[in-house]
Formats: sequence, C-alpha cells, structure tokens
Amino acid sequence: MTTALTVALCSNRPTLLLTALDRLPGVLGPNDHLVVVVDTAADAASQQRLAGPADRRTVLFNGATIGLSYSRNLALKEAPTRHVVFVDDDIVPTTEAIEHLRAALSDGAQVAGTRITADLQGRRTPWWLTAGQLHYLGSHHPDLPASIWGGCFALDRDHARLLGVDFDSRLGRVGTNLASAEDTTLVRRLAQLGAATAVLHDTQVRHLIPAHRLRPGYLLRRAYWQGRSEVRRRTAGSGLLKEWGRNRSGGPGLLPAALAVLYTAAVLAGTVRELLHRPRRRP
Repeated sequence: MTTALTVALCSNRPTLLLTALDRLPGVLGPNDHLVVVVDTAADAASQQRLAGPADRRTVLFNGATIGLSYSRNLALKEAPTRHVVFVDDDIVPTTEAIEHLRAALSDGAQVAGTRITADLQGRRTPWWLTAGQLHYLGSHHPDLPASIWGGCFALDRDHARLLGVDFDSRLGRVGTNLASAEDTTLVRRLAQLGAATAVLHDTQVRHLIPAHRLRPGYLLRRAYWQGRSEVRRRTAGSGLLKEWGRNRSGGPGLLPAALAVLYTAAVLAGTVRELLHRPRRRP
C-alpha cells in the first residue's frame, strides 16, 4: 500500500503562499493531503482564496505572526497522516522529489531530505557571494554532500512524538527576523535518539532566490542571526567553527578568503549579542 503523505506549507507571506499553492496539486498523490498554516493576520478575502477542497486541504490561520516553529508544530498536530513533508513557500517541488521522499519513508526512514539548489532566477551571482554562503540562502553547496534542511524534508510524525521531539520555539523565524536552525536542531535531536535518517543526494528541488536576498546587507544579517541561533541551541563554539568552515568552502583565492572572514565576523557578532543579552538563569 502506498504511503500517504501530508504536505505541510507554513508561510507568513500571503503572495508567495498563493503561488506556492498553485505548484502543489500536480505533485500530490491521490491519497495525499495538504495542510497550510498561515502565520499572519488574513482577511476574509485572503481566507477564501486559500481555501480548497475540504477532503484534500486543511487551512489553518494563526491570526497573527507567531513564528515558523509554532506553525510547523501546528502542522504536525493537524496532519491526518503519519508522514509529513514540509515544503517552503519559495521551493519548487517536483513529483520525483515527493515520490523519492515517500519511498524513503516507506523503506523505514524517520527523517528524510532532498538536495536544495539555489535558483537566482536569471540573475548573475554577485561577487560578494560564493558557494560558501549559499547556506544563508537555504541552499546546498553544489560540490559538497547535502544534509537535511527545512526547505524540503519529510518526517515520521508519530516517531517524533514517541521520542518527545518537536520544533524548538526559541528557534526559527518570527516575523522579519532571520533566526534559523529549528529544522536542523530537530533532525539532530531525532538522530541522537536513534531515528533513521536519509539524505537524497541525487534528488533536488529548486529554491527561488529573490533579488533582495542577494544584497550584502541581507546576507550579513542572515549570518548575524545564524550566530544568535547557535547560542540559542547551545552550540555557540562549535557553531562558529562550522560557519567558518562553510564560508571558507567558497574556493581558493584572496576574495573568497576575505568574504569568509567577513561573514564569519557577522556570525561572531550575532553570537556575542545573544550571549550578552540572553536571559540569565536564576540560581
């Protein structure tokens, strides 16, 4: 029997959400369901546009911006199937990717993810961006092994519940901040508890990168928030070393090395900021 999936789409960007919904019907199987979590206030007209066939689509409205972790946990709670595939609103999923994730789950994986490639939508790669910074755009380095990231990954919801693991509310984006790591923290925790993981290195989906995310200011802010996120998940030291390694993977030469120093310095700034301002524990 074919494994039924719930495809979960969590978004606080109504315009992108509508476009993302147009991409999904063609990749869903006949027994699959779609759960949409709208993480922002939505008027009656928006709610009507987002509605779909009740037997195939569940649309949930948070009523305000509460955050990606909250939305993903809500999707897990409301999913009518055991297996859930998370797809971001700027990812272009394919039937092949969904079917490969389905097969991995059917074969016993409790967590599985695809490769995510950056689609600059016809724009040239700017000189201040190397492959070493693609992870700040939610995309894998084309010459390195992939890992499981939140843009497109699948989860055995029941197994995660059994282990008591969900998305950490201290991590992930809330509104316009660029906090992250709610996805990788969950995957890491599940793996530590013995969950079977599968990285589909030969299966890829495209991540649509808008022009504003290619600006230096965005990339540096994203690196800064990476540092803050590492502190929140208690990996400040190892996280800083990891970010240096990633940034330095941009290739040989003076410019990639200088960019690696620049972006890692932004990570360090975020790390220091979070360490200095995090709530102190009571004795």
